Amino acid sequence: MNKYPLLKIKINKRRYIQDISDSIKKNKMTMGPKCFDLEKKIANFLKVKNVILTTSGTNALMMATILSNLKPFDKVIISNLAWVAATNPVLIMGGNINVVDTMPGSEIIDYNKLNEAIIKIRPKLVILVHLNGQAKYNKKFDQLKKKYKFFVIEDAAQALLTKSDFKKKSCGTFYDVGCYSLSITKPIHMVYGGFCATNNDKYAKYLKAVRSNGVPNNKKLKKKLSTSKGLNLKPSDIHAAIGLFSLRNAQNFSKTLSENYKEYEKSITNKKIKMIKLQGRMPIPNYATAIVQDIKRFFLFCQRNLIEVSHGVTTITETKTIRNPKNNLNNSIFISNNLVRLPFGTGYKKSEIRKICKILNKF
Repeated sequence: MNKYPLLKIKINKRRYIQDISDSIKKNKMTMGPKCFDLEKKIANFLKVKNVILTTSGTNALMMATILSNLKPFDKVIISNLAWVAATNPVLIMGGNINVVDTMPGSEIIDYNKLNEAIIKIRPKLVILVHLNGQAKYNKKFDQLKKKYKFFVIEDAAQALLTKSDFKKKSCGTFYDVGCYSLSITKPIHMVYGGFCATNNDKYAKYLKAVRSNGVPNNKKLKKKLSTSKGLNLKPSDIHAAIGLFSLRNAQNFSKTLSENYKEYEKSITNKKIKMIKLQGRMPIPNYATAIVQDIKRFFLFCQRNLIEVSHGVTTITETKTIRNPKNNLNNSIFISNNLVRLPFGTGYKKSEIRKICKILNKF
């Protein structure tokens, strides 16, 4: 058993049991009052008009991709450094995926290359991926969106607590739909869950229908008939109860994560381990990420010292879900092959981070 687990979250078991028991007693365990309350509170937190809660961030991406009206062979652009979950809905719907490299030493897409790709292939959909609380936006990209009218999904699964680097908006609320994860690995979580966020009321209405097997919640209809593609993606009130508790602690969790990351940056003096410099206006990390030399030996070293570590995101091309593109993807592949995640989370104290760093400095 690891002395320092990869993820350590701050929980309140007594409050969890109390809130879950309340949902069970009211016999409202699927899409009940706590789900609607959580939707409203997240919308207020993000300052966005509509939040559509669902069972996972992956399903939020599925809902948003259905909303985009993607057709077989429609062109889609996404960062090569992204969870395969972001591409699966596109593949299911028959889209043609085109990947773009990241900036050197960064998990953020290279906007120069992205904008060139947009002009060249004229995509139907662009998926922006905000990894580890890092969000960057680009004015030329905005101009191209206005000119070519492509749909934009922001995969903000790892960036719920992050603000954008200009206009001071919450990450994921900038374009058509933002997709978020509320899984146990995220600082704000409902154990399993996720949601879509949008300022477009028509989009919100459609997403709610997609969540409920394509059947809209319309009392005027005499019969409940499916009006769109859809799946059963309604969340649980039991999980929403945990989400409400977690959201109330968002400010404290943000502070803890930022301070713990800074502690790693300050305390790691080993030149073989280089912490990733977080980018964006107000990045709130989900993970402590570093580039290490001789990654195999590093994993063995950590295993011997009871420190749990993991790889980061695997590139889309390495998952072999799409054909190998001709364009240069060296930056994202380098990050994929050399980035590690160190012990992190809202449950860690700075004193524990310092102890971990003391061990890692001996590598």
